[in-house]
Amino acid sequence: MPDLDRRSVLAAGGLIGLGAVLAACSGQQQRTAAPSTVSSSAPAPAPTTSAAPPPPSPVDLLAGAGTCALTHETIAGPTWFDAHAVRSDIRDGRPGTPLDLAFRVEHTGACTPVANAVVDLWQCDAGGIYSGFAKAAPGQGGSPGGKDEYGDKESAATTQDRFLRGTQGTGADGTVQFATIYPGWYPTRTAHLHLKVHLDMKTVFTGQLFFDDAVTDSVYAADPYAQHTGRDTRNAHDPFFSPTAVLRLQQDGARWLGALVLGVP
Repeated sequence: MPDLDRRSVLAAGGLIGLGAVLAACSGQQQRTAAPSTVSSSAPAPAPTTSAAPPPPSPVDLLAGAGTCALTHETIAGPTWFDAHAVRSDIRDGRPGTPLDLAFRVEHTGACTPVANAVVDLWQCDAGGIYSGFAKAAPGQGGSPGGKDEYGDKESAATTQDRFLRGTQGTGADGTVQFATIYPGWYPTRTAHLHLKVHLDMKTVFTGQLFFDDAVTDSVYAADPYAQHTGRDTRNAHDPFFSPTAVLRLQQDGARWLGALVLGVP
């Protein structure tokens, strides 16, 4: 199924409609198999091996990925705009260490999962570049633009590139997942992700999420990150860093898993 336009989905059915469409899109399309002929004289061979266990999921980390306390908020930055695409895989072929993410949106106090919330994720690539801005330097965005359907101010995109941007809707368990790459760095900033959470046509969270410096060091030692030299900022000196917004991380071979509970009002 092609990428969905977030505004079209919301206009058609609101947030509940978005959740229903996402649920439909999450299943793989079934293919009709061609009929086969099996000889009645030859019994089907018995299976000799059991199915391999599924690979680890970032959802598995949510149990230890924070509480439903209010998540630290900060600015969206100059690289925000509504990329429209409702999708979980936002890589678009960008090189980098695979990073699979899970977030659970919960109400603070009650610690109950929030269904039908819209979670927007955007980030820079391994070289510190954000999509949508022609010839922009690492970490740079565009001039002021309009507003999205929630009333949030946007930067004016100048190209059609939409890599490393996407939107998902939470189900009954309040959870969304994204497949992306480990973000790079740019001057004055440590490695981070950007998020917005919208509920009932209101933005209830705007913030940034962070990584353990030791993990970032190990990732940046390999290509393509090693080609971008001169990193100047770690967590302790990043003006927007918060220890409460650090992802719970786990390595799984060549990829990393990350998770966090997002506490919203």
